[in-house]
Amino acid sequence: MFILILLAITASKFIALGLISITLSGAAIGTGVLFAGYNVGAARNPEEAENLFNTSLMAFALIETFVFLSILIGAVIFFL
Repeated sequence: MFILILLAITASKFIALGLISITLSGAAIGTGVLFAGYNVGAARNPEEAENLFNTSLMAFALIETFVFLSILIGAVIFFL
């Protein structure tokens, strides 16, 4: 009985890590969409390219913050 409980806990930890990979794939897609939008915006309005780039970098930092947070939460779940 005790072995089954340990097995269930281990399985739930790996399921949590699998769900965190969804966050990572979403961040990769979001980064691609973000910089594709920057390229389109810079091509349409070259005078504002610098402002658009600064805004894009701030959005990229926000996306990466969520990635690091999900990795941290996954590590806490896995190692506890």
